[in-house]
Amino acid sequence: MKTIDEQLEDALARIKQHETDAQAGTALLNEASRQAGDFKQQIAALSKDKETLTLASGELTEQRDQLTRDLATAKQSLNSAANAAEELTKAKEQLTALNAEVEKLKGEAKTAERIAAERYGAASSQPLPVTSRGDTKADELVTRFKAITDPKEQTVFWRSLTTEQRTLILNAK
Repeated sequence: MKTIDEQLEDALARIKQHETDAQAGTALLNEASRQAGDFKQQIAALSKDKETLTLASGELTEQRDQLTRDLATAKQSLNSAANAAEELTKAKEQLTALNAEVEKLKGEAKTAERIAAERYGAASSQPLPVTSRGDTKADELVTRFKAITDPKEQTVFWRSLTTEQRTLILNAK
């Protein structure tokens, strides 16, 4: 799945293409208008000579057909531009919704950071004891366990510990 940034870049690229198509359509319409004016002047000049008019008639029909095709292409470009505008509007709405969601998640993340700081003592005015895990109980238990050299006595000591104390020893480094 594409990221938001990739989707936005794709949408912007499509919008640029549609804008280019719309500009090309406008240029074609202007050119068609200019050519139509030129054709009117040519017809007035050709009306003097019937034979010239007959020869030019085929040419003008062909040019008219080309202009009709150009006009159809321009209309299609305009429709594409309108569709692109709709897509842009939808993309903007999605972007707005996603931005709102991002802001909400940022707010929730800050709240989670504050909760973690309160819960784990980062916001405490007194520093935690300096040990590998920040726990002096674990160091005391590890020292006592290592002081026992006899395996039987170690076993007895181990069995006398609670599950929490065993976990502290196992997690201590």
